[in-house]
Amino acid sequence: MSDRRLERIPSGNGNMASESDSILTVNSPRGKKAEAPPSSWYEKYIQPCIAEFVGLIVFAFVGTMVTGYAGMGGPTWLVGIALAHGLTIALLIVGMGHISGGHFNPAVTLGVTLAGGIHPLLAGGYGISQLMGSMIGAAFTKAILPNVTYIQCNGGTHSIGAGVSVGGAILCEAILTMTLVMTVIMSAVDSASKGKALPPLAIGLAVLTGILAGGPFSGASMNPARAFGPAVASGVWDHHYVWWVGPLLGGLVSAGIYRTLMASQDRRLLSKILARSRRSGKRDISKAAAA
Repeated sequence: MSDRRLERIPSGNGNMASESDSILTVNSPRGKKAEAPPSSWYEKYIQPCIAEFVGLIVFAFVGTMVTGYAGMGGPTWLVGIALAHGLTIALLIVGMGHISGGHFNPAVTLGVTLAGGIHPLLAGGYGISQLMGSMIGAAFTKAILPNVTYIQCNGGTHSIGAGVSVGGAILCEAILTMTLVMTVIMSAVDSASKGKALPPLAIGLAVLTGILAGGPFSGASMNPARAFGPAVASGVWDHHYVWWVGPLLGGLVSAGIYRTLMASQDRRLLSKILARSRRSGKRDISKAAAA
């Protein structure tokens, strides 16, 4: 075994840590830590966006291709779709999570940004990359599936279940996405969870169970990019806003719950407010004593 071990903790350009937490250490037998070499602009900003772009190509392609199976899958169609989405997102996080954090979802990016995981400007780059990747992945599906199959599955677009109101579908999407984003934040962003959880497995299972629970009723998108690409490729825009409003609302609520109630002390807003209040009180006392 080598006397030197290279250990890398995922950088703050994803949902695995904040930028201040990103370190590159070389542990020698003496236990000394080497200074982390500065990251280039490509590694900090461009490469993570490329990872999100490529990941959405794969995720949208698999997600839309598997819907072609639904027409012939009988009662097992929902299980197949859920497994395909859940396993694909888990594999993508394992493969590219160390580059971008493995968001592959604008609602996740929103939640992670509000949770303090990445910079808002980088989050904007993620969102654009995710939408572009989804369009290309959905276009590949359109080029591969037979026309009859493609029309039958509406190009992999989502739909609201029979008898479900628009408001009910939005609420369903919000709750499912809140569960997904909270899983991402608590297993991969929060300081206390680092090194103690299996984020790819937890996040993949959150996607899988969300589709099993809500697929027949709201479509269980939980992902505006997953909804956007197939809509562009197929031209099917029925109730498309449902899969933006619901997931983004879920991401917003989950981040709010996390920052106010669930976060570790270094990220909990209430703790920061109280700490600032104590520091301000001490300064006031010091000024009064000096006067």
